[in-house]
Amino acid sequence: MQNQIIDYGCTTARPFITRLVSALTAMVGGLMLCALTCHIISTAAAEWSPTETARECFRFPDEATLPDREGAAQLLLSAAFFGSDALYFDEGEENTGMTEPYPVNPSNSHGEESPEAPIGEPSTPIPSDTDIYSYDRSLVPAGQLAILPYDLTSRADVGEVLLSNTTAYSIDINALLQAPYPIVTRPEEYSTDKPLVLIIHTHGTEAYSENGALYCSPSAVQRSSHTDENMIAVGAVMADLLNDAGIPTIHCEIMHDLESYTRSYNLAADTIQKYLAEYPSIKYVFDVHRDAIVHTNGDLIRPVTMINGEVAAQVMLLVGTNEKGADHPDWETNMTVAAHLQTRLSATYTRFARPINIRGASFNEQLTPGSLLIEIGSAANSLKEAKTAAKYLTYSIIDMIKDNAKE
Repeated sequence: MQNQIIDYGCTTARPFITRLVSALTAMVGGLMLCALTCHIISTAAAEWSPTETARECFRFPDEATLPDREGAAQLLLSAAFFGSDALYFDEGEENTGMTEPYPVNPSNSHGEESPEAPIGEPSTPIPSDTDIYSYDRSLVPAGQLAILPYDLTSRADVGEVLLSNTTAYSIDINALLQAPYPIVTRPEEYSTDKPLVLIIHTHGTEAYSENGALYCSPSAVQRSSHTDENMIAVGAVMADLLNDAGIPTIHCEIMHDLESYTRSYNLAADTIQKYLAEYPSIKYVFDVHRDAIVHTNGDLIRPVTMINGEVAAQVMLLVGTNEKGADHPDWETNMTVAAHLQTRLSATYTRFARPINIRGASFNEQLTPGSLLIEIGSAANSLKEAKTAAKYLTYSIIDMIKDNAKE
């Protein structure tokens, strides 16, 4: 019996020891494999360049605009979709929101302008009966994206204010227009060294398509760090006109999305607050962007109009709210400013201002009552069209500010 007990005990111990040794071996092996994997990953990460990855994935106009590390994935995503302002667009038609030639004068004959003779930079004004919305899709080579001219204004009547309200808030435009204008300036504040207007660019690298382009490559990216071809150039038009009109204006040329696309609004907020602290005289802050509107099939939408014989991009005012939790209880003050500007735009120019876009986020507009985000054209417009739009937009801004000055 004793031998049997001893034999029984030894027989039981051997499998247990074997399993223990196997488990320890597996654990050690697993740790070694983990360490080797971590070493391989860390070595690859040290050698990985987001810039090279982006260059392989997207044609970016300037390598300097690509960050080394921070926000690389977000930048790649933003390059693919043109930016955070990108919208998908589908009107269920091949071409345009217009159903007739440009209606400056119903008695005018139909113009002959067409993509075969694209609008360039004429030395004389373009005839008012030119149909700038005509488009021949057969001219688009296989594999390319069309750049489609559209009227996105919803055809507001003279002086009418239309809204594209994405929030649950109900907005009474008539009440806002009848209320006292909320920004008080005085004539003696003009032509001084104390600025009244700040123009900034949260997404300063946003740029445009080539002038007269009818199509573009799917890999084209309308962004640039060159200030003579991106939003800085458009903002400069506005700043120069405002200063020439005696409205002291500062133009901030920082491209906040260059440092970090994902943090660009936070960076812009810091910039605005610094300017407001240094210049408490500032009463208007205009954050100038360009939109990006993409048809569901990938084609680019080019919102365009004609003003005084010049082809201009259409513009859109964007008003932020506190619906998504921002500390912005007085957003209707900004909305009132937008309504007053919109009614001037629709009263002065035909098919120029798209409906005011009301959004749930604040877009830094809580920092001053006179803050607006302004979209000038889209990625499909040309820089020339955007500058022309900026000119006529600024004329209305000048009138709005001066007409509301108090003695």
